Amino acid sequence: MAKKAKGASPPKKLTTAQETTLIKTLNNFGNWLREKKIIKDLSHIDHVVDMPFANADWVMKVDTKKSSISFNTYVFQKCSFEYYQSILVHEFFHLAVQKVPNKEDATRVKDDFGEPLMKLIDIEADFFTALFFKEKLGYSLVKYLELYFEGSTVFSDNRIRTSKLERFIGTLLSISKMFIDHPKASQKVTDCDLYLPTITPVYTESSLHVLVIRKEHIYFDEIQAEYGDFVQIKECYTNVDTLTKKGYIEHLLKFVCKAFNITLPEKIKAELDNL
Repeated sequence: MAKKAKGASPPKKLTTAQETTLIKTLNNFGNWLREKKIIKDLSHIDHVVDMPFANADWVMKVDTKKSSISFNTYVFQKCSFEYYQSILVHEFFHLAVQKVPNKEDATRVKDDFGEPLMKLIDIEADFFTALFFKEKLGYSLVKYLELYFEGSTVFSDNRIRTSKLERFIGTLLSISKMFIDHPKASQKVTDCDLYLPTITPVYTESSLHVLVIRKEHIYFDEIQAEYGDFVQIKECYTNVDTLTKKGYIEHLLKFVCKAFNITLPEKIKAELDNL
């Protein structure tokens, strides 16, 4: 006689303390955005926050009629609390600053302005998430890249999608430069260099073409990258259990140092060696 199949295990829930911490983090993030003069106020998002579980492909939903913000805990089933926290901060930036809170808003941006602008919007949200983690949560570059390792491990994908890979590279360059240029935890960051790359030239020119978006202006540049470097970055992006945490971060930082023609600072190297 066949055994009765066991039912699916119940979803992992956030504890009350974790929910409280997340809401506090989002409030602190909003206040930090005001301190940075990135936004004037948060009156346009004075909503009730809830964190339901839905087996569906969405992270945040905003219902303006009900004045509610929902963060789906489905992603939390596969990741740590710290990584989930970084996702929520990223999504909140989309809402509070960029006003693209829902998936249909992102689709409208792509339809109206094209895929490159949507990539830039995500890179900017990634940058300010990393900056908040640096200035308010005390993260170093290596510690922050540990979150990236977790993301690549938990959400690994064998399929290389050009736009996703270009965003991955753009975010890596943007946040790494910020951490390297401002190594002290107490050092406030006032500039913002965002890198929007295209990977097409790497096959023929041994370089990546990038638009660098600064506070003052935008300019075109090239960064050093040969095909072998690109292969390693693709390995990090797909990371289907092929790299250790230390090996993953070493690959990323090697790429960054070559791209910017710099030597890895000793403090970062020492932290990496201790992983």
